[in-house]
Amino acid sequence: MAAQLPDWIIINGEFRDLYSNPLEQYWTRLNKRRPLFYPLSNCTRGYIATWEMMGNELYLVGIDGNYERRSVFLGKKLTRFTLKTLLSDRKGKPVKATWYYGKLRVPEGKMTMYEHHEYDSRFEKEVIMTISAGDMIKMVTLDYAQKTLTL
Repeated sequence: MAAQLPDWIIINGEFRDLYSNPLEQYWTRLNKRRPLFYPLSNCTRGYIATWEMMGNELYLVGIDGNYERRSVFLGKKLTRFTLKTLLSDRKGKPVKATWYYGKLRVPEGKMTMYEHHEYDSRFEKEVIMTISAGDMIKMVTLDYAQKTLTL
């Protein structure tokens, strides 16, 4: 599998790559049916989600992708998928990622090793955030060049 386009995360107003996909837990943890996203060679999940850390909380603020919409009358149709498609009752407003439990990986600095597989490339630094029900409970910075860990 090729290296993948990452999701994005906004931290202190700055857009950063996110080498984690918290939206995948939305479908599994909440027993929701995952849309039939149209996969691309560099984005096999078929969408890019945009997240934002607001204080110590993780919010889903956008989704951009295409999915296969099926209709009895029109058959299959490629349709744009957005946050409003996912959560129509929220009218496209940000939603706290209460379903997400895990680590978020945010690369920093120059790439030090390229891997042509998913998110396996390495960088000078990485910020790792541990999230529980949408709340950040821990954040560390790994500095591979200096071989340090900062809390």
